[in-house]
Amino acid sequence: MITTLKDGGEIHIYSFGKSSSHKQATHVATWHLPPPHAARLLLELTTTTGPFLARPPPGVPFASAHNARVHVFTLHHDIETHRGRWQPACFVMHNQTLMQYVDAHRERKEAGAVDVPWEEWGPHGTRFFVLAMGFQWLR
Repeated sequence: MITTLKDGGEIHIYSFGKSSSHKQATHVATWHLPPPHAARLLLELTTTTGPFLARPPPGVPFASAHNARVHVFTLHHDIETHRGRWQPACFVMHNQTLMQYVDAHRERKEAGAVDVPWEEWGPHGTRFFVLAMGFQWLR
């Protein structure tokens, strides 16, 4: 997954082949963020998630299942006329929301990524909120 500020914010989803002979990344989908409010400019878009492990390490009391994982996206908007006044916000998305596009691409077996507007993936697959605290809660 790669995030970019292009066109008001995009998330590019990639997949790696399952066989050892096909290790090249394939662009699966481009998700578009909703357009920002008037006089707002998206200055930063980042994502955070825990490490993905093939198997839980021995001796750990618990580990997250892959289908229960979440990704946290942090957005910083700035008022265009007032540089320096950050407007942090976040949205949380289940890994399954992301993986449904990877799985669909593998089933289609077609070259080329799908272009997906916010309305098709965001409202039903995310929870969006204004960030009113520091970033330590991510850990």
